[in-house]
Amino acid sequence: MKFSYITGLFLLFAAVSFAQAGNHNSGSHNQFKNDLKRQKLKGTVTKVTETEYNAAGDSMKLKAVTKFNEKGNMSEFVTYSPTGAVLSRTTFAYNDSDKLTEELRYKADGSLNVKTTCRYDEKGNIIEEYNYDFSGTLFMKVLSKYDGRGNRIVKDSYNEFGALFLKCNSKFDENGNEVSSKEYDSHKSLKFATTFDYDNGDKNGNWLKRTTYKNDVPVAVTIREIE
Repeated sequence: MKFSYITGLFLLFAAVSFAQAGNHNSGSHNQFKNDLKRQKLKGTVTKVTETEYNAAGDSMKLKAVTKFNEKGNMSEFVTYSPTGAVLSRTTFAYNDSDKLTEELRYKADGSLNVKTTCRYDEKGNIIEEYNYDFSGTLFMKVLSKYDGRGNRIVKDSYNEFGALFLKCNSKFDENGNEVSSKEYDSHKSLKFATTFDYDNGDKNGNWLKRTTYKNDVPVAVTIREIE
């Protein structure tokens, strides 16, 4: 049950991390796209708070706060329960070329939960992610493919034995926002079809409200505050 528990926590993090969670882009040091650009955030941004509610929008489910450093890269990601209790905290390390090299995800009690390292392609996209538990044991590998605009369109997750257990195919709009994703199990059977609607953009064109649908049924509304 150890694998299922840790994998569940990781997928929860992935689900609430900018739907993105998706596209790490860079090129040479001069061409590097920082996390603000990767997440399609425009203007001067130092912090983003995303609060997820139920479909009716009247009951909070989760809050996620991302802080960015002076280079526009993520420095910390924290999730909170509806009562304000910390659920998890993630820190990020970058190399001299500002490429993400390591993510450390901690539990509410401060103990290490998951360590993630990655490998890039020649365009600076993260194509391989290796996830280790607190003991350093590899429990999940993620392989990704991107379109010409740097959007992650394929995300394949493998367990510690190298077996594919989840495939996710995504589509994006002209602004780089994820508009749909389909998740398949190891038997290539469709598990979920998720779509997203975006509303209430700010003066810089950043979305401030997102509605999530699972199999055409609304399941969540996310309100975003940008500072």
